[in-house]
Amino acid sequence: MKILLIDTTTKDLVVALVTEGKIVNCTKPKLGTRHSESLCLTVEELLATADISLADFDAYACAIGPGSFTGIRIGVSTVKGYNFACPKKLLALNTLEAISLSANCGAKDSAIIDAGNGYYFADYNNGVAPCLISYDDPRAQSAGSVANATDYFDGLIALAKRKFNCGEFDNVLEPLYIRKSQAEELKKA
Repeated sequence: MKILLIDTTTKDLVVALVTEGKIVNCTKPKLGTRHSESLCLTVEELLATADISLADFDAYACAIGPGSFTGIRIGVSTVKGYNFACPKKLLALNTLEAISLSANCGAKDSAIIDAGNGYYFADYNNGVAPCLISYDDPRAQSAGSVANATDYFDGLIALAKRKFNCGEFDNVLEPLYIRKSQAEELKKA
């Protein structure tokens, strides 16, 4: 199992090689809004560090959200481009699920991500679809929460490995948007 893992949903840029026994991590923490400038260069760095090519991977894993709208688009479109050039199996990773699996969050059954403007993206493992909740919603107090992808890196790895080993591959990568973008919200005002 060799998986190229990419997450551009937060201010961190996660690029890693995931195998059964080894992780090669070329993550760039606190990159801010410069994912489009750095993603392909960081993938090239990973390939050189691991002495591997895109043809050697068994799958591409990409965080599809929720998170930064622009970041999601950058990650998903880049992985789609890699898959067009060198087809592999696809693994769509839900960031909320990765957070709930992370040891840094205490392996909680629910997770939240700050969505800004007084809201969290929230996920509950009791059949409730990912949704928006307000900062003062009492459910937010018992959920696992992180600020950056480096905080839930272990959850991303666990999710990618589980999906790969269980054969839970995706035919296409579709962004997971829970609300409209800020531009769309301002347009209707």
